[in-house]
Amino acid sequence: MPQTYFYINGPSDRRFPEQELIRLDKAGYTVVLGRVAVDNVQPFVGTEERVALNGLLRRVAPGDEIVVLDLPCLGSSARDVLSTLLKCRKERIAVRCVEFGNVDLAGRPEPQAVKMLRALVRLETTTRSERSSTSLKLARQSGRPTGRPGSLSEQDRDEVIGLLGEGVSVSEIARRFETSRQTIMRIRAHRAPPRQRPSSR
Repeated sequence: MPQTYFYINGPSDRRFPEQELIRLDKAGYTVVLGRVAVDNVQPFVGTEERVALNGLLRRVAPGDEIVVLDLPCLGSSARDVLSTLLKCRKERIAVRCVEFGNVDLAGRPEPQAVKMLRALVRLETTTRSERSSTSLKLARQSGRPTGRPGSLSEQDRDEVIGLLGEGVSVSEIARRFETSRQTIMRIRAHRAPPRQRPSSR
């Protein structure tokens, strides 16, 4: 028989979510405490760090349902919430949110609320991409360095070149500086002196 589970992310200053349970009761749900999972984390904490939620998602079976009070219970952003809903859809777990009535947010056809989430995710992606492109363009115009900063300081790089000149292996140098072989090889390629052309005389 399908089971109904409840997930609550309550304030960190009180462990028993009494007010949230009252709201679920008023919404018409019969709450069984043994099927209630509670996290006490800030709303900006992503789902991957919500211990109780992840435990609940492992516990529920296909055909069961999860009830939450509002969308922030399902994630820290539109993308995070959508990811949770799609995961539940894949596992055939219904998700109902009191904030949106009795609709199954993980069901088919896709509810309007989920379509709005998709639109928000696209907006976030476009905005982030535009912001990144603009920042990169401004940095190049002002002569600031772009790209990922080097993992080793200029002094470290000089020491790397010195060790390479002494015949120390790339692997050994990478171990000493606690970095990757690729980093050492990039330094070698970038700092290597140009080859002398053979004299025509």
